[in-house]
Amino acid sequence: MAMTDGDFAAYKEKTFRFIWDELAPLEDEIEETGQVPRESLWPRFLDMGFLGQMVPPEYGGLGLSEAQFIQFEKEWSKVHGGLRTILHVHNLGSEILQHGTDDQKADYYPRIARGEMSVAFALTEPEAGTGKDIKSRARRDGDNFILNGTKHLITNADFADLFNVVCWTESPSGEFQISNLLVERGSPGFSIGEMKPAMGCVGATHGRLNFNDCVVPVTNVLGEEGKGLDSTLYTLNVSRVRIAACALGTMERCLDMAVDFAKKRVTFGRPIGERQAVQRYLAEMAMDVYALQCVIDDTVRAIENGEDFFLKANLCKLLAIEAGRRVTDQGLLVMGGIGYTREYPMERLYRDLRLNWLEEGTPTIHISVAARGLLDGASTYTSYQRENLETPIQKAMKVFEL
Repeated sequence: MAMTDGDFAAYKEKTFRFIWDELAPLEDEIEETGQVPRESLWPRFLDMGFLGQMVPPEYGGLGLSEAQFIQFEKEWSKVHGGLRTILHVHNLGSEILQHGTDDQKADYYPRIARGEMSVAFALTEPEAGTGKDIKSRARRDGDNFILNGTKHLITNADFADLFNVVCWTESPSGEFQISNLLVERGSPGFSIGEMKPAMGCVGATHGRLNFNDCVVPVTNVLGEEGKGLDSTLYTLNVSRVRIAACALGTMERCLDMAVDFAKKRVTFGRPIGERQAVQRYLAEMAMDVYALQCVIDDTVRAIENGEDFFLKANLCKLLAIEAGRRVTDQGLLVMGGIGYTREYPMERLYRDLRLNWLEEGTPTIHISVAARGLLDGASTYTSYQRENLETPIQKAMKVFEL
């Protein structure tokens, strides 16, 4: 049974207090050590319900709605990008499994909710794009697939127990189609390599997955064999909206910090917030925060109502990229030189947000998806009259026919 509004309000109050009282103070430790103390935090995350927020209640989770969950994406992003990244990807595992069979859900969902398992998403490859361009292939060998290929930039690869590997699989007829294979950590022929640390979101790691004649049972196909691209695209677009919410959380904290600083920083006998140039920075930051919040809310409604939301999701992520860039730039400018140092979190927030640009696709991908949707008739609004422009040649032909 899903949470009532009252239950959610109480849960949010308790968990947000935990986020700021117990997680926020870890910022300096994580930045200095480069490590999120996951082993000590995991039991606390379990107590707070963070690990099963998107697991359906019938499997032991909280079953939060999309609108409820993105509030946590925002708040985690405010306190630390590394923590946010780990929890974002862990909960994305629940989104992935909604496309699984009943047996797969009954097996994996309870373990995720109990903190016994974490699922990672393995799509990106070093020598290919995404979707139909991927190179990883799994040939059929009796009741198994033999998987070969490489994935990289796989978040949570350092501890995930199960990997959703998007790859080409050979059907019984010999044709290759894209499927999602669930590959367990430690499977023969499966090794995990480290990658260099990232610019921001310190403490969250990305790994390289190597499959060398890795044996995967045919029963480990997630959902329906050969239909992996559909479920992958759905998962990616939901996650794009969640990434936009993560960016929004970072932006909100930047704005809060900039406003507070502008009130307190005094030069030439006056707070800098009284100067028109600084006021413009603050107003434009607030404009971007407000606009992104409205777009996210509208896109989330489309997701929850079962509407086609792919166009909105990509426009939402694009706005998050552009607005996030502006807000973090302006926040740094309000604070001046001190903002460039680690005296304040502004410097970290600036770095953390840059990962949001690239997660679940680059701006060029979102532009391409959005434009294709528009050309195919998708829209974010309903027109009373649709344009049907005639070319000069078409107009001339009409005259000639008359």
